[in-house]
Amino acid sequence: MIKMPRKISSRPLDQELGFGKNVTTAGRMMNPDGRFNVERQYLSWWDNTYFYLVTMPWRYFFLLVFFCFLIINLLFAAIYISIGIDQLSGIPSGTLWEQYAATFFFSTQTLTTVGYGQISPEGFAANMVASLESFSGLLAFALISGLLYGRFSRPSAKVIFSDHILVAPYRNSRGLMFRMGNARKSELIETEVQVILALNQTDEEGEVVRKFYNLDLEFAKVSFFALSWTVVHDLTEKSPLWGFSGEELQEANAEFMVLLKGTDEANQQLVHARHSYVAGDMVWNARFRPVITRNARGLPHVLVRYIDLHEVLP
Repeated sequence: MIKMPRKISSRPLDQELGFGKNVTTAGRMMNPDGRFNVERQYLSWWDNTYFYLVTMPWRYFFLLVFFCFLIINLLFAAIYISIGIDQLSGIPSGTLWEQYAATFFFSTQTLTTVGYGQISPEGFAANMVASLESFSGLLAFALISGLLYGRFSRPSAKVIFSDHILVAPYRNSRGLMFRMGNARKSELIETEVQVILALNQTDEEGEVVRKFYNLDLEFAKVSFFALSWTVVHDLTEKSPLWGFSGEELQEANAEFMVLLKGTDEANQQLVHARHSYVAGDMVWNARFRPVITRNARGLPHVLVRYIDLHEVLP
């Protein structure tokens, strides 16, 4: 049950972010890894095929390609057996399973256009099936090559976010902060970050609605994202979070959505990264511990695996 959220005086964002005012009053809109927590109705099974093929993990992609390769060859081997092995010269004598295995390997050679020549089609039907299979192989490998290029060329950022967002001493007051690190060798140039706070509020009619506030940051842009970056929002009287306690933020279903963009120097393309924190991820009166050390050559060494390393202050 949603309690009556506390009102704040800060002005919300004027533009609509696409999240709506009533749908997201309960639960979180964005998952911690940046994926939107939305399920869309399918119009067709093929609508998202390309998206799944270029975004699925590599091991699943190669398993899918191998599975399709296996199924196609098993199917064509069955067709060769059904039209008669007498239309294939070079088939060794033996049991049905041995002959099926021979036609299976002949199918793999035809599909890949290798053609060792040990087995060859003789009859009209076998030649027609072999022609169709070789044509299918050309289309299949062209499709696989395109998907491989799409997977390699798809711009993506490997930014590691801290698991928690801290409320720590900052200047003469307190600040809301989280930390990021670039896990890739390539640098991100002209990197910008935006933090949007989503809160439940009551409108003039007393209805609970979702409102969004842009949080002012100490630094919203860096020229080179080479080390770790601690993003800080000063909790002054101008902040939408001024005077809120942890319990009040949980009652208001507070969510902090982080949007990062920058230019990857490896391919000169714009890349994006997203992350989300909720009130339960907040650690009060804590601070991050250093994650930048020196290696054996005296160069700065960023410990991105410990980007969330923090300590609670006494």
